Amino acid sequence: MAKGFDGYQHQIWALVDAKSFYCSCEQLFDPSLANKPVVVLSNNDGCCVALSEQAKALGIKRGAPWFKIEREARKLGVEVRSSNYTLYADMSRRFIEELYLFSPHVEQYSIDEAFVRLDGLQHHGLTGYGQQLRDAIERNIGLPVRVGIGATPTLAKLGNEAAKQYESRVDGVIEIDTDHKRRWLLERTDIQSIWGIGAKTATRLRTTGIDNALQLAEKSSVDMRRLWNVGLARTVLELQGTACISPGDIDEKRKQILSSRSFGVGINNLDELKAALAFHCQRAGEKLRKQGSQAGLVSIFLRTNRYKNLPQHNKSCVRTLVCPSQDSYKFLASALEQLDCVYKPGFEYQKIGVILDELTDAQNDNFQLDMFDTSALEEMKRRDLMALTDKVNARFKNGIKPASVIGSTNWHMRQAFRSNRWTTRLNELQIAKC
Repeated sequence: MAKGFDGYQHQIWALVDAKSFYCSCEQLFDPSLANKPVVVLSNNDGCCVALSEQAKALGIKRGAPWFKIEREARKLGVEVRSSNYTLYADMSRRFIEELYLFSPHVEQYSIDEAFVRLDGLQHHGLTGYGQQLRDAIERNIGLPVRVGIGATPTLAKLGNEAAKQYESRVDGVIEIDTDHKRRWLLERTDIQSIWGIGAKTATRLRTTGIDNALQLAEKSSVDMRRLWNVGLARTVLELQGTACISPGDIDEKRKQILSSRSFGVGINNLDELKAALAFHCQRAGEKLRKQGSQAGLVSIFLRTNRYKNLPQHNKSCVRTLVCPSQDSYKFLASALEQLDCVYKPGFEYQKIGVILDELTDAQNDNFQLDMFDTSALEEMKRRDLMALTDKVNARFKNGIKPASVIGSTNWHMRQAFRSNRWTTRLNELQIAKC
């Protein structure tokens, strides 16, 4: 077992993240994009959500609206792609599978990064181990990655950010294995750059004279818990080298679930809006059931495009369910009633969405019944049905969907620059000519 800065046994964590993940996936399957400025756009080809290093060097900013910069970007030779979520999800799966070859304990944090436990390995050989991990992932699946290694998940996260900042000097791998390295890095880390500290907390800490991570690490965790909260006390311990935060602790249950997306084209047809609403009710229900919750309130919103010189109409509505439920079709019934209230003909709508609120833990043997709503008696069967539906949809591309979703496509998002889904569609496989 590795020993920490003070000689006591502790955990060893590595944070591995893929470099410019979306752009790297696009360049992997299209070699003509190698070493070129590449941007990947958000839903409906709206904003730049991912940039290659070459695109960043041109001064393009993440979040920039594509329609504003397109003409100048084209002149500079920038290549553009629509978000290809099917491809990215499959490459993320392969990325995580590669990490399991290096450690049995892997906790995925996002689509392009994961925490890996390295306990039990020789502490002074972990930089080399991180380089082996980096080389293996690039060799086996073609993705460049960076690795940060530290005694805690928070230090590993900071090490990964440092590996990104000083990549040319450290070759993409940083191990915080001495107290000198820890203090040097923390002194150069802004308080808001610490994992788990948001803008409001950072502003309050600055008013007390804490501007960087080292100043926070030198505080007493007992005092921080008494004066602030237990979360900040844990962060202090993590910065000092004592692991007390599991990456899974950060992934708390959502208190509200939203499913929404802008349309590819403006829509004024009520049936098309109902189809989009059915799709979002299904997606929101899947998210709800995945985290083991039930919803007591359903709300919808309907918006026109504020950037177009057209008549504007933005409305929302909310309804409380008689009994909390996990049933997507009960959500849809409520949402359709609300749509009849907020919809007005003659407007070109750009976005619709569903929000599930008043979430509580769902238990299959404990239901709140109501004498005026007999459908609650069927909730157990409906939950079994929803669970079966989720399994089918997870396994098959065209699973179980509301009929209106299948029969309508005009409300789908625009993807004018989408690449092929190389790894999951037989009819979109790369063709080699010789």
